[in-house]
Amino acid sequence: MSTHAAGVFDAKMSPEHIRPASSPSDFAAFASLVTEYVAWFRTRYHDDADFVDGIFGHQSLDAELQALPRAYAAPNGRALLAVREDGQVAGAGAYRRLPDGACEMKRLFVPARFGGHGTGRRLCNTLIASARDDGYALMRLDTGRRLLEAISMYESLGFTRCPPYHEYPAALMREIVFMELSLSKP
Repeated sequence: MSTHAAGVFDAKMSPEHIRPASSPSDFAAFASLVTEYVAWFRTRYHDDADFVDGIFGHQSLDAELQALPRAYAAPNGRALLAVREDGQVAGAGAYRRLPDGACEMKRLFVPARFGGHGTGRRLCNTLIASARDDGYALMRLDTGRRLLEAISMYESLGFTRCPPYHEYPAALMREIVFMELSLSKP
């Protein structure tokens, strides 16, 4: 990771350090948080199991979790962990290269027990800075239209809504918000 991307982190503001995932144990911790996110999502939307199954089934999440370094390690992308002083992983996020040369932010999650410290925002800022340093000109993401907190944070970081760049089954498309952020330096 570049010096600039690492510089986004301010130790006085946060109880954790944001660093790249690089070892098998780092990617196992990343996978564990993704699994926890899915469980959280299932609990939050327990009344709509078909929606949850549709989203994660379409994304081939199980296959992705088996190949995290291939999807999210250099040169295809980056995976970051927010690690507390006691070694607990308090959050994670990643980006990966898209076929059109843009990158896509994926798997951002901070469990509620670690919330309230700005960890998610710092992870986003570090992912954005790292993608910019890696030469990407555009970052995209998709999120659920029901995840109003996430949408609000992304918009506050400068992401705007954009046309779909992935295809989901028609029943899911109305549930997905697609967003993008120019990474060109002003």
